[in-house]
Amino acid sequence: MLDTFKKISLLFAVLPALASAAMEPRINYMINCQGCHLADGTGKAGSVPSMKGELHKFLAVPGGREFLVQVPGSANAPLNDAELAELLNWMLESLSTDKREGSTSKSFLPYTELEVKKLRSKVLVDVMKTREALVRQFAKTP
Repeated sequence: MLDTFKKISLLFAVLPALASAAMEPRINYMINCQGCHLADGTGKAGSVPSMKGELHKFLAVPGGREFLVQVPGSANAPLNDAELAELLNWMLESLSTDKREGSTSKSFLPYTELEVKKLRSKVLVDVMKTREALVRQFAKTP
């Protein structure tokens, strides 16, 4: 009986921490991204680009992976490098319209803290021009 009580107590002690860790990227999205990109990532037509069903396309073109870290909303977010990596990986999964496009894709290589640190240190000078050039490449990728 006492052993069962200990197991249940341990479960109640650990469960909130596990739930919190699983919710963290979603919460970081809500706090740092959702104000402009909306809850589902659709953005605001004419002023904020949609990310829904689009993010994975950046991973398929040269410079796109870097862009997702260096775009000011990511690079300047008040998150540490590990949190930003986790958030980007979560976004790639959650905002994909087809799960084969996101982080469940066999070709997906998750962002790491070290990669984000390296990419974040390089300032993206002309965001709109860079984004437009990358988006033009989408049509050229299989």
